[in-house]
Amino acid sequence: MINKGMIEKSSAALPVSDTTAIVKGSVDATKQVRFEVNGLTTGTTRVLTVPDKDITIGDVSAAAALTANALVVGDGGAKGVKALATFGALFPVHYERAIRPARSAVDTVTIYDKTVIVVNGKVFTVSSDTALELNTNATWDTGIALNDAARAGHDYYVYACDNNGALALLVSADSTYPTGYTAATSKKINGFHCLCMAVGTIAGHTLTTFAQGDILPQSVWDLKHRPICEPAGMVWSDEAQIWVDIYLASGTGTSTVSVNGGTISDYRNWMDFVDDFGAVKKQLLDDSEFQLIAAGSNEETNITGSVDPVTTGGHVDTAARRMISNIGCEDCCGVMWQWLRDQSFKSDYVTGWGWYDLPGAKGSLYNQDSVNGRADVKLLAGGHWASAANCGSRCRNASFYRWVMYRGLGG
Repeated sequence: MINKGMIEKSSAALPVSDTTAIVKGSVDATKQVRFEVNGLTTGTTRVLTVPDKDITIGDVSAAAALTANALVVGDGGAKGVKALATFGALFPVHYERAIRPARSAVDTVTIYDKTVIVVNGKVFTVSSDTALELNTNATWDTGIALNDAARAGHDYYVYACDNNGALALLVSADSTYPTGYTAATSKKINGFHCLCMAVGTIAGHTLTTFAQGDILPQSVWDLKHRPICEPAGMVWSDEAQIWVDIYLASGTGTSTVSVNGGTISDYRNWMDFVDDFGAVKKQLLDDSEFQLIAAGSNEETNITGSVDPVTTGGHVDTAARRMISNIGCEDCCGVMWQWLRDQSFKSDYVTGWGWYDLPGAKGSLYNQDSVNGRADVKLLAGGHWASAANCGSRCRNASFYRWVMYRGLGG
């Protein structure tokens, strides 16, 4: 007699050979199941414990999204595969990591083990620390590595790519998506900036002996450690706890950028620079922030030649020392006076309190110099190309009012 759900009585002694089918279909008897145990260690008995619930056995290897680099959910069965697919669909922009990507060598950025990324609806995990060495062709989306000189003063981006179900990590000069992939099959997860000009030997300087094209350590960002603006041309200051531009401002309005070799913005007043930076989700530094980000710069010297350099980056001072701070900010001191957010005041004017009509037809300033509006002062920092021994990370100028425009004033 056969009870539904039970194995038919057999005359075979237990245990049976693994060539013997032990279950057949109730509708189609040709559908059968047997266990294969030849892969076990000799003399070993393995125990299959059934949980106290209904389950379905799934083939993990059959799931296209589960590759050598894919994340396995739960026990990796059918329900795990379903949960994985659901997670990718529900959280298409997910990115998580235990360790932040970092510069691990002069020309190498490392993405660390257990970084989890959703790309193209699929969940991938970085299974081991992955070093992306910039002089290796395979690191780049184009298959051709850029040398030190070619990388100098530029930003580069790391993409996680869905390479037919496998995770590929690639470096690209393209800020949208890498060669061979689309916006759907790739995700930009971090980036970095390369030094525009060799630092040389500077005693006590964080970047001493750094060569042209080396990765600036403080420029490395990822999706969980980055500014709210575009991170290109910026570095992080641990001391000030802010992201700051590497270069003096170039361009105006929404075209304001921090780039190597850009034309320095000048002949713009304090109000203009406030608008320029605001248009790209940035703001002027304050007094204490400037002191911290400029630390390590040349002190009490100005740019060689004592003339306006016109363009940003890669300069040396009158002592032939690179004009660069400990975190990689260029031209902080002795190139251009830089407007700060801080307010000051001059009380030596005798024209009396009154309204001064500010340029731009956007309001007036009530101050003690009603004729010229000069009692209102905005601090300037750093010193310009002819300020000589007055220049430095703590150099300040408290004589200029917000509407002054001058060739030696920048942002």
